[in-house]
Amino acid sequence: MKPILKSIYPYLFLFFCFLLPLDKYAAAVPNIVLIAMLAAFPFVVKKSDFKKLLRVELYLFAGLLIYVTLNSIVFQEVARDMVIIKKIASAILLVVLYIPLEKTENLKKTIIISVLVCILISLYNMYWFYLQEGAFNFSAGLAIKDVLIIDRLYLGFLCVISIISSMVLIGKKYSEYNTWYFANIVFCVGFVLLISARIAIILLLVLFFLKIFYTKNKRQYLFFFLGIAAIIISTFALNKNLMERFFYTQTEDKTQNYIELFARWEPRVVIWECNYRIAEDENFLMKGLGFYHTKDLLVACFKEVVEREKKRDFFIKSRYNSHNQFVDFLLSTGIIGVLLFLGIFIALTRKRWRDFFSTGLVISLFFFAIIENFFHRQLGAYYFGIIIIFLLMETKNFENKFIKK
Repeated sequence: MKPILKSIYPYLFLFFCFLLPLDKYAAAVPNIVLIAMLAAFPFVVKKSDFKKLLRVELYLFAGLLIYVTLNSIVFQEVARDMVIIKKIASAILLVVLYIPLEKTENLKKTIIISVLVCILISLYNMYWFYLQEGAFNFSAGLAIKDVLIIDRLYLGFLCVISIISSMVLIGKKYSEYNTWYFANIVFCVGFVLLISARIAIILLLVLFFLKIFYTKNKRQYLFFFLGIAAIIISTFALNKNLMERFFYTQTEDKTQNYIELFARWEPRVVIWECNYRIAEDENFLMKGLGFYHTKDLLVACFKEVVEREKKRDFFIKSRYNSHNQFVDFLLSTGIIGVLLFLGIFIALTRKRWRDFFSTGLVISLFFFAIIENFFHRQLGAYYFGIIIIFLLMETKNFENKFIKK
């Protein structure tokens, strides 16, 4: 029985990761697979596997979970905040469930295939939407939510992770699969441009530029980077949706400058202003305000700040969170919570800055945390766990090459 479970377990884990962004079409299946993994875990894990968890990064992550839980029990409404605490715990659980496995190459390939399936399904939906409507406008409106398999922000971020994984799998040696990985990079870049995923486009430019510093043949890669940049610039000229998303050209008011248009159309301007007001008005520094009480205070702020009735009603109905994971921990759990969370990033960067894959993942996750509360979404929490796995569970050869230098 034990050998059978050991042979099945890796496929269960990979299948679980494959299904995560497909939750819209297979809602209960990931939970079933997760239960199967939990049942099989005691039979496949070895005592020596737990040594992989003896990392500063995981100590900080576990410390964050413990602190947030105790803080909520003592000072906050634990019944409400438990929803967020469970999501943080699920990320740690995913890391623990991976320790019986060794290499991460198959996990990278699984993420690539999963994202590719998401793109194909979204393109299929887009095709039928275009046939029905005769056009599509992804710069604004609710159509984008109906067409894409998951939120644009998350799908763009997953495309970035897929691209980074493909760049690493290509490696320095020739492989018959390199052409497919390169094709995946081009395909993901094209899709990100098509759906006008702003943060993903900015991240890709940063990562492609960063790659120049991690390659020996800088001149050859510089031409590749310039080619990608040329494609992006050309897309801006040809894709009306992209122009509207970045420069707000959809407005008929030509008297406003870009900053005024940005403040009018970008929801985070209002949200971050309310974050600042709450920080000024509330005594949060030592014990925090609680995750959901912070959202209640944001809703109250929206009622005061947003002038247009229709926009104000939308903000109140949406109950937006702080849209910054660092600010969320600061307001909700106090200074200790945000320092523990920030410490995870510092620990992940330490000794790994020489590796493009690790640096690219940390930078992507950091920028994503600046604009999104991914622990308010189950998908975001799980992908935080997957990125931690990528960064911590590499082979001994990786550690010998980069960590011990």
